[in-house]
Amino acid sequence: CIFLERILNDEEKIRRAEEIYYRRNNQDYPSTNKKHERKGFVKEKLFLNLIIMFDLAVIIFCVKNASYVFTNEFLENLNKYNASATDKVIKMFGDFINSEKSEEKIEESINTEIKEDEVIVENAVVENIVENKVENSISSINEMELDINNLKAAYKFGSPLNGIVSSKFGARESKYQNVKGYHTGIDIVAQEGTPIVASMEGIVEVVSSEGDYGKHIKIRCNNVYTLYAHCSKIFVKEGQIVAKGQKIANVGNTGNSTGPHLHFEIRVDDRFIDPAKIVSF
Repeated sequence: CIFLERILNDEEKIRRAEEIYYRRNNQDYPSTNKKHERKGFVKEKLFLNLIIMFDLAVIIFCVKNASYVFTNEFLENLNKYNASATDKVIKMFGDFINSEKSEEKIEESINTEIKEDEVIVENAVVENIVENKVENSISSINEMELDINNLKAAYKFGSPLNGIVSSKFGARESKYQNVKGYHTGIDIVAQEGTPIVASMEGIVEVVSSEGDYGKHIKIRCNNVYTLYAHCSKIFVKEGQIVAKGQKIANVGNTGNSTGPHLHFEIRVDDRFIDPAKIVSF
């Protein structure tokens, strides 16, 4: 024993003393390889962390490139790779970098196509607006023709005033700023005070002196209306029934007017009709 103790180094002596202590206390002596086991555990943990990081990198790659990963092209390329796992990953990342460049080209191409589509859409919208305006114009003309035929068949109109027609129905140009570009009736010029008669029978719905019409009268017969504007005097009241040819007012120059005249309108509901198509002036 003395010989053995002499050839043992200090570390081994300590270990032997520890073994004797643990045996006397009926305890298992901890393995002397724990330090080595700890080192092995650290290495294994590091290796596992590397594997997990690699797996996460692969998962992130797959998520970002799902549209490519799940294609036949990707699977065919994967089968062609004969290199190691590392080489395959490097190859995939290389393809990913190249795909980013190609995606930039694709995105540029898509943006160009979008701009072209926007131009096409804008042109289509403009064409559609123009077509709608034309269709509405044609529709309104056809509707007016239908109204004119119905009015002629159902009613008899007379001229409200003997005079000169100075402004016709429809679009017009004027040197006066207060004259609107679209005329909803006709203007008949006459001396102030000239009598105005009802063009058709009906009930007086409006007698007013407000607005651009100045002193004016609106007479209704069913859904047909006649309007007489810019009068100097009015001889009827609201609710009064008037007969065709009955004197209702005198020519004047009230409201938005450029001189003594009668502004005369015919309407069906809220649609304006050209009086010259119904009445002879």
